[in-house]
Amino acid sequence: MPGACAGIVSIGCGGGAPSGDTSADGGQGADAAGDVLVQARPDASDGGASGPVGDGGATGTDSGQAGADGGLPAGWLYTRGNKIYVSNGSSGSAPWMGRGVNIDDIYFCGYDNTLWMNAPEQTLETVVAGLMSGWKPTFVRISLSMASYPTVSSFVTSAAKYKTPMTNVINAIGAHPGVYVLVTLRSDASMILQDTTDGDPEATGLPSDNSTTPDAIKYPTGTDATYVAMVDTFASSSFVLFGLTNEPGGNKRSSGTIAAAMRHAVGVIRAEEDRLGVAHHLVSVQGNGWTSDIGFYATTPPLIPYDNVVYEVHGYPPAASSYTYAGIPVIIGEYGSLPSGGAASFYADLEAKQIPNLAWDFDSYSDCAPDLLNVTQSASSLTPTAWGLIVQAYLLAHP
Repeated sequence: MPGACAGIVSIGCGGGAPSGDTSADGGQGADAAGDVLVQARPDASDGGASGPVGDGGATGTDSGQAGADGGLPAGWLYTRGNKIYVSNGSSGSAPWMGRGVNIDDIYFCGYDNTLWMNAPEQTLETVVAGLMSGWKPTFVRISLSMASYPTVSSFVTSAAKYKTPMTNVINAIGAHPGVYVLVTLRSDASMILQDTTDGDPEATGLPSDNSTTPDAIKYPTGTDATYVAMVDTFASSSFVLFGLTNEPGGNKRSSGTIAAAMRHAVGVIRAEEDRLGVAHHLVSVQGNGWTSDIGFYATTPPLIPYDNVVYEVHGYPPAASSYTYAGIPVIIGEYGSLPSGGAASFYADLEAKQIPNLAWDFDSYSDCAPDLLNVTQSASSLTPTAWGLIVQAYLLAHP
């Protein structure tokens, strides 16, 4: 749900509002709101390619690198059909089912909104250590909230202040065997087309490119440079997945506008991975209606014709129909506010369908409702809320 989180008590500071304008416009021209679109098909601005970059001819959800037998180095994730697999490095693979939580960056969901804390990296790493030992997740989503608070950071220009500490935290999470990290670009100063109607645009930006950048001097290639920096930082990190946005456009943009921006951004990432000669990471793309609606991606031919793409749903709670698709791989990037007595059936459905999932939100410094922790403003006192106890029990049952 839209929200910078600090001090907010609501049904999900992360996401999950009802779907709004979700009519597909095919990514052509401008949508009904007059949006200026990024390019709908890969071209020179997508790394110089005239089609899907470096996907070995694959389209849609099949992995052009991995193929049917895995084919990637051990530990790398890839997609086939509507499932995610983990390679064993030789001729086999196994289905991958990540279970975990959302965790905030060094802004601590607004508590450290001007980056005033003396050692936020070490504080966050202490929180991570407690999460790993006490909750045993295999999947963690960490949101880069660089334009959400008064002090703005950049993954391109703020190395000491932001990029280095966040890189160290992400690597600390990935150092735990079998744990994967969805690194999500929640907000960046280069993003555009935010939902400014509902009072909190920071969580709803779309990536820009060189033709739609909000500032051609500061961001000549739009958000492309940020994605390139993220790839460069985690190029060889098999445990990293890239999340393109949080909840693009809220519910104020057409599905075609969103799909065009997502396609361009995936192309940028694939072009940089190919330039570096590294494996293709999983890339998570978001949908409409605060990404409660990804149905418009379930098309033939696919709107995002690249390998290793997964489709991200948020819901408070998510309807089963929102994450159940025969032809595209889905992850639940945020969920919460499960109905009373409904947790068992919800989790049983996720297990039966093998849908990786991430509960909102693990933060002991700010109330980012629905919060999994009581606000203790301590990195070592991680006491679960009633909601947290439900999620913790689920995770500990599937270590």
